[in-house]
Amino acid sequence: MFFRLHVIISSENEKDEKLIKDLLYQIRPTLSISPAREYAGLKDHSEFYATDDITPDQVQPLLNQLNNDWDGAQDDCICYGFNTKMFHELVYYLGFTLFE
Repeated sequence: MFFRLHVIISSENEKDEKLIKDLLYQIRPTLSISPAREYAGLKDHSEFYATDDITPDQVQPLLNQLNNDWDGAQDDCICYGFNTKMFHELVYYLGFTLFE
């Protein structure tokens, strides 16, 4: 199985982007993370994607580390930082998609 994580952070600062990416690598060292870019949907926000292979028994523990309250099915879910607890306060949005 393979997953894609869409990450939007409340900053365009390269140091903030690096901090969030480093935290993601601590959670899952095998991630492949794209370069960040300005997020067109919100001023002063940036986005990037992270991907990796995953086994079915690793999905829920990963989701639990990233956020405390996901909306949607485990294979296609989202969460927003303004009403949930993210792994870091700069994370505005996470979108998780699982592919078989």
